[in-house]
Amino acid sequence: MRSWKPFLLGAVILLAGCNNDDSLVFLMEKPVTTRPIVAIVPVMDMARHHLTWNISDELTLAIRQRLKQHNHLYLLGADQVYAMTRRSVKDKNRDPFGIDTSWVRKAYPQNEFVAFFELVEHREIPLTLEAVTESPAELNMAVRVRVFDLRAEEPKVVLQEIVEQSHHIPQQFTHSEMPEAGHVSSQVAWGNETFDISPLGIAHEKLCQEIAARVEDYILLNCQS
Repeated sequence: MRSWKPFLLGAVILLAGCNNDDSLVFLMEKPVTTRPIVAIVPVMDMARHHLTWNISDELTLAIRQRLKQHNHLYLLGADQVYAMTRRSVKDKNRDPFGIDTSWVRKAYPQNEFVAFFELVEHREIPLTLEAVTESPAELNMAVRVRVFDLRAEEPKVVLQEIVEQSHHIPQQFTHSEMPEAGHVSSQVAWGNETFDISPLGIAHEKLCQEIAARVEDYILLNCQS
């Protein structure tokens, strides 16, 4: 009779991050590649725009999906991050883009890095001022990004920049500020099955792709140092 060895002596669910702390190493059958543990905080929507859906949810999900594609980072569960964020924002003095960021490490425990995002601009600018309601537009978007390294006693900023992009929006997909003038907008909303291939959906995806690439590059660079 063929004999089998026990597959596991016990279930251990400890994560090894890029700090290579022996107390966090998996007890598994085979070695695993360590990945930095990262909290992706929901995008703060500070822009004035006409969108009817929750753009914070849309952009946050898109950034997380992009980061998951390469599987280079271990992303803390979205629900866990939401819970941590809700607790931290109760104190209105806690601004992740402000000067005093000493609270960040305590607010996001057991993470090695935390990334914050703030949508500061999302605006369509008509390209033909003489016919505002029947003109293609230039969509200008800007997101502030700040990433902290939490492995030391004090949080350290490893990435701080504003990611800006502009995209052409054809007239039939622009938003009408004056629908009574006769312009009918065909702008597709997030959640619609054709949103991903619409000019606005493509613009948002490219923005999130660049943001995710910047965040991943800087976190991995700091893990190697």
